[in-house]
Amino acid sequence: MPEALFAFALAIVPIVVTPGASFTLMATHVLGDERGVVRRVAAGTAAGILTHAVLAACGLSALVMQSAELYRAVQFAGAAYLIALGIVTIARRDHAATAPEASAGPRLRIRTAYLANLLNPKAAAVYLTLAPQFLDHRTFTAANLIALAAVHAALTVLWLTLGATALRSLGKRALALPRRAFDTIGGAVLIALGARTLVQAHSGAPA
Repeated sequence: MPEALFAFALAIVPIVVTPGASFTLMATHVLGDERGVVRRVAAGTAAGILTHAVLAACGLSALVMQSAELYRAVQFAGAAYLIALGIVTIARRDHAATAPEASAGPRLRIRTAYLANLLNPKAAAVYLTLAPQFLDHRTFTAANLIALAAVHAALTVLWLTLGATALRSLGKRALALPRRAFDTIGGAVLIALGARTLVQAHSGAPA
């Protein structure tokens, strides 16, 4: 099993470092005055990863992946959620610009990152297509799937932490780009991710 964990860690790295909803959520909040952003995004994302592993172990993820209707429903729900997050993020920028003395909007919550990950069909597919390649018929158990998910979650937390450190370092060097511009860019990225999923769901293409 240690060899399987190490091999899975190497295989999952490209997926972890590919920018997605969790990284975008972190990036759009980490330069503000809000505390604990990385911790909440990391906790929500890790919880989502572990949930996918548990669902895969229970066979529920397989049911969704095998049913075109259920899979498309998850795609539509995930797309709507990301687009809504993007709109809220951009609106937060506008609120801060018109009322700088007020709060920049609601704090980012753990459940926001959790739902962004949970409603991502690609995250579910990891534990139905990639993870089984590192387990045989004897080791394909719920405990071992969760062990792989723990490795996945740990690498994701590390990546988010490194990304936040890099962004804060750039912020301290007085980027020409105002902080509120990150809300606009981050919101646009979230909307684009949702729109891509929406188009894929409508066309029937895999996410």
